[in-house]
Amino acid sequence: MIFVIIDHSIAYYLDAGDVTMMRIIVGDSVLFFMISGAVLLPIKGDSNAFLIKRFHRIIPPFLIWSIVYLLLAWHFEDWTLGELWKEVYSLPLKPSFTAAWFMYVLMGFYLIAPIMSVWLKNTSRRWVEYALVLWALSTMIPYASYYVEFPQDIHDTMLSPFVGYLGYMLLGYYLYRYPLHEESRRYRLIAWTVLILLAVALPIRLYFFTEKYGLTYMLYDDLHINVVAYMAIYFVLITQVKSLPKWIEKGVSRLAKLSFGIYLCHTAIFEYVVIPNFSQSQWAIFIAPVATLLCSAVIIYLLSLTPMKRYVC
Repeated sequence: MIFVIIDHSIAYYLDAGDVTMMRIIVGDSVLFFMISGAVLLPIKGDSNAFLIKRFHRIIPPFLIWSIVYLLLAWHFEDWTLGELWKEVYSLPLKPSFTAAWFMYVLMGFYLIAPIMSVWLKNTSRRWVEYALVLWALSTMIPYASYYVEFPQDIHDTMLSPFVGYLGYMLLGYYLYRYPLHEESRRYRLIAWTVLILLAVALPIRLYFFTEKYGLTYMLYDDLHINVVAYMAIYFVLITQVKSLPKWIEKGVSRLAKLSFGIYLCHTAIFEYVVIPNFSQSQWAIFIAPVATLLCSAVIIYLLSLTPMKRYVC
């Protein structure tokens, strides 16, 4: 979550190519989907208990912060009361702030996790690989469409059932369940070669597409194969870290307890505090992530000391 906040704060000041390089360094929000797949799948215990626990944890803070964002927009963007109420009614389907898209996808993951768990408990490794290959192929459609003619709507293709973020959850499960470092030397060599080619060589090739066609979004879109590849590399590398110095573990543990609340409030801090006050500074790209993270952390820490803790963080 912390790296995502850094990403959002810095990306505002960068072009598409630089955003791609930054995300290779600090990761992306989809990494959390992969971690969720690794940690949660398959569900252990009762599915009903799993759903109640997960939604009881995230729904109250999410709803409260969504209302806060709508009130901020109403105040700063001169909405009418009618416009405000329309946005409130739309909350079940429409995010009230930019980073909220993540929450809708995450809730969808929780809903489908019991179904995936039944499948994963009764299937083989090869069928999981089969599903991942089909998902990976669906992330290549945007590139292939510039060589062969595809339907304008990606959902009209035969790979449409595999399009979406669910593949990240399954990929996280797979890489955690079958660690790359435990495979044969030949398998590791092939896997690393393919991942590096997709994560590095493909974006370099894509750069020329952006020059010719203006396809800058393809450099950093989460559902394109180059992003899938470098997120897989990132996941494999961080899962190899077995231990950290005690003081770092202690600090990370404390911050992790506040990370959900920090994530939910950071967009408000960035948009209504950091940008108005620091965007003109030549050091804005360095100040923005630090100021956003510190202000968000302080606010959530103070709220965590109140009876409102369970409702805001």
